[in-house]
Amino acid sequence: MHTWKIVTKESLRILFADDDPTTRLLMQSAMQRMGFEATMACDGEEAMALFRSAPFDMVLLDVEMPNMDGFEACELLREEAGNELPIIMTTGMDDEQSINDAFEAGATDFISKPINWNLIGHRLLYLRRSSMNLIALKTVNARSRAILHAIPDTMFILNSNNQVIDIQTDTRKQQAIPLSKWFPDDVVKIYTDAANRIRSCGAIEHFEYRLKQGGNKARFYESEIAAIDSQETLCLVRDITARKDADNRIFRLAYFDTLTGLPNRQSFVEKLSREIERSRSVGNNLKIAVLFLDLDHFKGINDALGHNTGDLILKGTAERLMISTRSSEFIPHVSTSDAEIEVARLGGDEFTVIIPDLARTEDALIVVDRIQKAMSEPFHLESRDVVLTASIGIALFPDDGENVDGLLKHADSAMYDAKDKGRDNCQFYNASLTEQAEKRLHMENDLRDALRRNEFYLVYQPQYDIASGRILSAEVLIRWQHPERGLVSPVDFIPLAEESGLIVSIGEWVLHTACSVAAQWQHSGSPMRIAVNLSPIQIQGHDLVQMVLETLEKTGLSPQWLELEVTENSLMELGNETLQKLLILRSKGIQIALDDFGTGYSSMNYLKRLPVNNIKIDQSFTSQMLDNNESFSIVRAIISLSRNLGFTVTAEGVETLDQAIALKQLDCEILQGYYFSKPVLPHEITVLREKQWCIETPGAQESSRTPDLIHCASTTGITTSGITMAGSPE
Repeated sequence: MHTWKIVTKESLRILFADDDPTTRLLMQSAMQRMGFEATMACDGEEAMALFRSAPFDMVLLDVEMPNMDGFEACELLREEAGNELPIIMTTGMDDEQSINDAFEAGATDFISKPINWNLIGHRLLYLRRSSMNLIALKTVNARSRAILHAIPDTMFILNSNNQVIDIQTDTRKQQAIPLSKWFPDDVVKIYTDAANRIRSCGAIEHFEYRLKQGGNKARFYESEIAAIDSQETLCLVRDITARKDADNRIFRLAYFDTLTGLPNRQSFVEKLSREIERSRSVGNNLKIAVLFLDLDHFKGINDALGHNTGDLILKGTAERLMISTRSSEFIPHVSTSDAEIEVARLGGDEFTVIIPDLARTEDALIVVDRIQKAMSEPFHLESRDVVLTASIGIALFPDDGENVDGLLKHADSAMYDAKDKGRDNCQFYNASLTEQAEKRLHMENDLRDALRRNEFYLVYQPQYDIASGRILSAEVLIRWQHPERGLVSPVDFIPLAEESGLIVSIGEWVLHTACSVAAQWQHSGSPMRIAVNLSPIQIQGHDLVQMVLETLEKTGLSPQWLELEVTENSLMELGNETLQKLLILRSKGIQIALDDFGTGYSSMNYLKRLPVNNIKIDQSFTSQMLDNNESFSIVRAIISLSRNLGFTVTAEGVETLDQAIALKQLDCEILQGYYFSKPVLPHEITVLREKQWCIETPGAQESSRTPDLIHCASTTGITTSGITMAGSPE
């Protein structure tokens, strides 16, 4: 074996092998500029001969050379010089296989051609510095090994395959033992993952684990592992069972109630503090509910039946609270975080419940309902059955307090309010919040029955086509006729339907009903396009495309007569998966409209990618366009942009003649709003479709019918004009 000798920094020697004379010349020049002593070889054989005749600090090999290529020369060099010699492969091939072959042959690094001659010298200096550091590290590790032999803890060494190659407790040693023979799979994974991390970053790893013994017993261990070199890892193991047992006893005394086993006041305070800080840092607009529960008339029972009986009731109450507050069983709207509901005993007969990540205020009432049902069951004692009720107060973060003291105080106040109102009930800290939460909860229950009871119906708002002067399309809108509340506004029940997930079944009903009506128009020879709104919840559903296509097939409506409206914000939030669904629907001939345009933040570049046919200008701009120069400019820009991109444009919220005239002059194509018609029933829209509408621009000939004349705001530059409607009622 050739002896590789370290040369001093001043006499750094580099051997470079390449069959291209020009490359050798350029390399020699670059090395000389850096002050290196460079020796050139034209192939692998010559390089090996030169290397055997004199020591070199570093070797650079071209991959493709005659007689002996770079891979073969690299293998021979590594065999003769060992692992410490830096060997760098150079080649014009940059495929992954070539790189893998180079490293398998023993290369230290890989440089792709063309070589950056200005930087090559600095890179070689860095590589040499790394090799020198590696040698120094080996020396230090050898010294450390001797020191570690004096440590009394169990020690073993892992090789690069994470197998035990040396174990020592006093003088006992063994060789090549798989970790799986000592540890279960989960502990083996901890060791192997830690060893792999150490080899990549060099830091010391510390971890603890538990090993089961016979029966239900277990022992705890801590381990520290550190890299010896690139091939070996040192592991030290210590039994910490006694320490763990002591820590657990101290922890239980500090944070848990000795009678019930529930977390105590200190645990409650720290848990609530963590949840408040987490909610602030995440900023997800979710609430935290604090329930303060006090047993009604507990003192009387405790005095009459004794403290032992009272303790049994408190233990039973704790068990019922734990069972009735399992979050996975009853709250449908909590977030997907790891936060859990926590029950605590503050002292006496006072208990608290923390509900983190509460999406809706009324969901706290679901928890309360389960608690009250659990408490209504009698406690079966030795001599008699005892029935106890509970008064519960609720405070919400951040509405009712922004710290632990404030929330606890307000929840306590709400609990006393519940006692004042007859006990065995629940009160929010804010009385109006109680009414609101109960109202929403009742409305959600009614909403679940509305479809079954046929309480929904659809209305259609006409969309006026300027070019033809007729109503050629309509937007479908849902209405809810509640048997007791009367007509419920969509503003009240649509958000609730989305939060509860009911929007999916309601949306399917809307689409099927609207398509059935449109199919009747189509088959009668008077087709009209209908625009149906899609909720973001529906768009997220995996079966949206299938549901829409099946609805068209069942109702017999041609795809061209259906337009699906999606809001700008929902497209921005839902991303590429949503775009793919809309692209499929668009490819089937269905029209796609971008609703509420201008209220979101979509860029022009993003807009070009959307599978959209129609842009709908939000009514907030239309309503102000004649009174506000900024709104007018926005409307004009949207129309111009949309037409340049090939979209049709619909303006929503047209309520005056001036607005209609201005939009026509701006080349808007479709108008929708109360100026033409409020949303009407299907048979009423048939009458409106028979009418001929005409919006007259300045200079147009007067119709034989008397037009309505109105002046536009002078700030917009839109002039006087009129509108006539053939056959319109007086």
